[in-house]
Amino acid sequence: MNFTTKSRYAVNALADLEFLSLDSRPVSLRDIASRQGIDLAYLEQLFRKLRVAGLVESIRGRNGGYVYAVDPKNISIKDIMHAVEENLDSTNCAGTATCHAGKRCNSHQLWDDLNSVVDNFLSDISITELVESSKRPNIYLKEIK
Repeated sequence: MNFTTKSRYAVNALADLEFLSLDSRPVSLRDIASRQGIDLAYLEQLFRKLRVAGLVESIRGRNGGYVYAVDPKNISIKDIMHAVEENLDSTNCAGTATCHAGKRCNSHQLWDDLNSVVDNFLSDISITELVESSKRPNIYLKEIK
């Protein structure tokens, strides 16, 4: 399992889209790229994949930009990572159990279980929850008495 800048940038960009689109107007990729420090050409490639996956829509014209095609409450972090073709498999065999000379390796179940934990974790967090959590103050466990 290797999380690349594709998923990080896509998640941050969609969180910014949620933040910037509070008045329901399309958001320009230039604005997101500027706020996030992401190369505009790279962001355009990511948004093309997000559009093909049905997560966002592009609006053409002078006041065009991007809007959500789906309520962001229904878009999980896993959906975003899947849309930008992030590999979420930590096994060496893509789950086929042929990791060691065509046979299941000793640690296959460990990595397969990790896949399930990560999959469930990322499926349970929506982009809206991510945006709302960033507005809350951080409370560290050691501060709670």
